[in-house]
Amino acid sequence: MKRDEEDEEVELKEGDEDEALDDLDLEESGRYAPAAGITGFVAGAIVGALVGAGIALLVAPARGAVVRERIGRRIRELREDARDQLDDWEGEARREIRKQRRRLGRKLHRGRRA
Repeated sequence: MKRDEEDEEVELKEGDEDEALDDLDLEESGRYAPAAGITGFVAGAIVGALVGAGIALLVAPARGAVVRERIGRRIRELREDARDQLDDWEGEARREIRKQRRRLGRKLHRGRRA
């Protein structure tokens, strides 16, 4: 038994003895540790819920009509860009076809002369 008592002894600095005794009394009564844990958890949950609600309000998307309008506008812009790109490619293809036709025509003309 003497060894167990020695293991349980805690070295205290001057002035800490009263505080340690108060904590010891509360721990032995069963009111200290569990109550602090539950209170801390509840307080943390409430603060977390409030912070989460505030963030949700700040980053919430616009109303449905506004979002649909933005999406529609962006789709129209993409459609116009695609048409412009296709028109550019069509013009390039037509120029390349004319160029190749002329080149082929010159080769055929040279071949007939020979």
